[in-house]
Amino acid sequence: MIKLGHINMKLTLLKKSLTSFLLISMSMFSANSFGYTPKDLQGIWAMHPLNNGIANLVEFSGNTATLHPVQCDFETGLYTVDSIEKSNFKINKQNQIELYNEQGEFEQALRIISITDNQLVLEEAASDTIMLKFHYNKINKLNPNCIKYKK
Repeated sequence: MIKLGHINMKLTLLKKSLTSFLLISMSMFSANSFGYTPKDLQGIWAMHPLNNGIANLVEFSGNTATLHPVQCDFETGLYTVDSIEKSNFKINKQNQIELYNEQGEFEQALRIISITDNQLVLEEAASDTIMLKFHYNKINKLNPNCIKYKK
């Protein structure tokens, strides 16, 4: 003879197990569904110029990032491009772009704040207390954006 209390206890444990399983599954899905991939970055991105004239271009292709360091002269509208830098990159679980030199050594991490089809916002720690935010527009050609944005 099976006691009713014993059956109720087993049903309660089964419900708790099922609830736990569903919560874990949902949290795993939502954590993975908001992660960025290298595919999200592919293309050419022009940085909005900083007050000091830096308006870099970066091209993401596969797992390679090619940086074109641009220095704008706001008075003339002209610009110079320093030596092009190539890095390998990956995106970690914290949605940070990790850049590695050709020897595979870690160089820099930039946190992805947001990506849309034509805009990218990155953040970098300049120190323990200072965060720098960089805004980019997706473009078709390697043309820097040397127009100074008004705040």
